[in-house]
Amino acid sequence: MQLNEIHDPHEHASVSLKVILLVFAVILVGVLGYLVWDYQNTPDTTDYSLPKLTTTKTESAETATAVNCGDEAYGFELTFSDDWDGYKIKEVAPDYALVTCYFTMPTTTADPIWVAAGSDHDAAYASVFAVSVYTPAQWTLSQEEANKPAELGHNANYYWGWSQAQAIPTDLEAVYADAKNLVATFSIAP
Repeated sequence: MQLNEIHDPHEHASVSLKVILLVFAVILVGVLGYLVWDYQNTPDTTDYSLPKLTTTKTESAETATAVNCGDEAYGFELTFSDDWDGYKIKEVAPDYALVTCYFTMPTTTADPIWVAAGSDHDAAYASVFAVSVYTPAQWTLSQEEANKPAELGHNANYYWGWSQAQAIPTDLEAVYADAKNLVATFSIAP
């Protein structure tokens, strides 16, 4: 049989075969269309958050400590490991919150930034993270900022938020990495 040769009617596909192939094609397109639609309309439930850092903890290495930052009403508790021995709290009354407590650690660096005292640390100390206490109105405003704090907790009157330091001396990298574990122990004082 040649390509341009005229065919007899018995050599063509029957009408019923053409209908079956057409129905098959329509069903195939419909199924593929449904799969694409389903894929595009299924909500993405992938958890893109960073996993929580974990450390091995023993009862003897941890101490739950009540932290008084500002007024007694702002009290909260954190559980410090031995890595946090020597920490200090530098309390500041900023215009964006009721009070901010900078958790600082002693450093041996010779960097002039940390040798001298600053608004968020004493001399020879470096701020590792800060916990701020907000009114509900202040909290709402803080969430509109580019560097918004992460919420630790709240009650009817106050919000507690935290943020990690953006620069630290190299001798404090271990406590800097442990800061997320420490703030995970946060609880509002009764």
